[in-house]
Amino acid sequence: MAFTNLKEENFTGSNYIKPKRYSYISKGKLCTWDFIQPKDSVSVFLYHTSLKSFIFVRQFRIPMWFHQNNDKSYIKDENMGFTIELCSGLVDKNLSLEDIAKEECVEEVGYLPKNLEKIGDFYTGFGSGVSKQSFFFASIDESDKISNGGGVDNEEIEIIYVKVNKFDDFIKNLIHTPLLNFAYLWFMKYKAKEFNL
Repeated sequence: MAFTNLKEENFTGSNYIKPKRYSYISKGKLCTWDFIQPKDSVSVFLYHTSLKSFIFVRQFRIPMWFHQNNDKSYIKDENMGFTIELCSGLVDKNLSLEDIAKEECVEEVGYLPKNLEKIGDFYTGFGSGVSKQSFFFASIDESDKISNGGGVDNEEIEIIYVKVNKFDDFIKNLIHTPLLNFAYLWFMKYKAKEFNL
């Protein structure tokens, strides 16, 4: 892990989430439900045409580290806290979803897609805090490379290239979001023939 002095702090507020508690009557009983109000996000499934590879990011996530640290069945190793994800970011700017998605591509992986194709909107965290994730696809090549990527501010992002025909082996034993599996299946159904795969 590239971080030191990782420790829990007292929670006094956040720019990213807001704790909420609602009460309601159900079947004559007073009930409460606690959840967080998170920000919406965008994700981009990137395909590099000349490399015939998907581009993912490997990123350290403190909530994942916390879960693994408290999971007695998890065998602690050098991958603790790291996940494999699509290029993603929060909707926290006064820009269109497409512009936010393109900005994230530049910040995280260094590519500026010429075009984005909207795949759909998805909702997650139904019990703990619902957010909407707008999901895009983009094909890129080296002419779209404008920076080194790697994240901004406190992010530490490693860029991962995975050949299409190696995806199943690559993903088999890695901690990743289900969105990666969905993205791969979507690509194979709707895009593989377009790219002669």
